[in-house]
Amino acid sequence: MRFGVVLLVLAACSSPPVEQQLLTQFFRAARVRDNTTLASISAVTLDPRTDGTVTDFKIDSIGMPQHRKLQVQELTHDQDKVRADQVEFTKKMRDFYQSNSIAIDRAMKADQAKQPVRGSDATLLAEWKKWDADSRDLERKLSQARQKATKEKQSAVGSLTPPGRDDVDVNGMDVDIITEPVSVTAQVQTPDAKTTAKQMVVTLQRASGKKGDQTTEGRWIITSIQPKEGGAQTN
Repeated sequence: MRFGVVLLVLAACSSPPVEQQLLTQFFRAARVRDNTTLASISAVTLDPRTDGTVTDFKIDSIGMPQHRKLQVQELTHDQDKVRADQVEFTKKMRDFYQSNSIAIDRAMKADQAKQPVRGSDATLLAEWKKWDADSRDLERKLSQARQKATKEKQSAVGSLTPPGRDDVDVNGMDVDIITEPVSVTAQVQTPDAKTTAKQMVVTLQRASGKKGDQTTEGRWIITSIQPKEGGAQTN
């Protein structure tokens, strides 16, 4: 019995770390384009047709985990503020147009026909174009704010939800986001069948959620892969 216990301890000690297991699974799935597996463990892709395939790799170092609180409420508040600004701006823009619609339409038609626009029509046209540009800018800001809030929530839900199960409800949950950088040296076979060693930094992220007395530990998700020195991020 004592010998059996020793064997179990040795087996546990010899098991590869979770980072090694996750990256092995990811690179294998990417190599055969197993999108189902990739979707469950990664928010990024490694397309063998353009990025090549990792045939082997070793972990050089694992950075210290960084912790931060989930910011869904803060980002949702930012989104609501931009939306309120957009509503107020749109009302003012509509009032400006209604007060000057005939001249604006006349100047717009002339401008589109590449005819000269002079005097007060030119002034109104410039003002209207400024209103239009500012409107587009607000729409862009709202879209960005919405994407940030959605991405922040999805990062926690994706980690905390077991594969094949309904999404975990993070509302009212105190969520800690843990991020860990992993430096690897990978043997990459390019699409033209050449193999080269590349150093990469793979960022792992998981969530730890607490609601009442219950704590849920999420699984690691790969959130980015980028060259260690220079180069563009793979995503």
